[in-house]
Amino acid sequence: MNNTVWNAGGDLGLSAAVAPNRAPLAAGVRSATRMSPRYCVVVALHGVLHAADVIRHIVGSNRGELEWLSGNQPRHPSRLHLRLRAERIYDIVTAFEAAGFDVLRVVTNGR
Repeated sequence: MNNTVWNAGGDLGLSAAVAPNRAPLAAGVRSATRMSPRYCVVVALHGVLHAADVIRHIVGSNRGELEWLSGNQPRHPSRLHLRLRAERIYDIVTAFEAAGFDVLRVVTNGR
């Protein structure tokens, strides 16, 4: 990646941005934190009781992070929309299907 802001300091004044116990950002050293890819997932409910709790448990047990959960859409009352971060999305999709959900869409949303 040839990004001048990270490689040469750029015009954003990042040379002064120094975190404790870390090298300056302008030195080209990125932080060790790696963000997992973000996904938008739409699931259909078919007789699953306590769906939000089941979804939270599945995402958490597969080392994912649930960012938001939205339901009760006026046109689709039996669907839940999720935004989550996970390294292994197919494990989570398989667990959703095993729990009785129909996974309608999985869309990647970048990092």
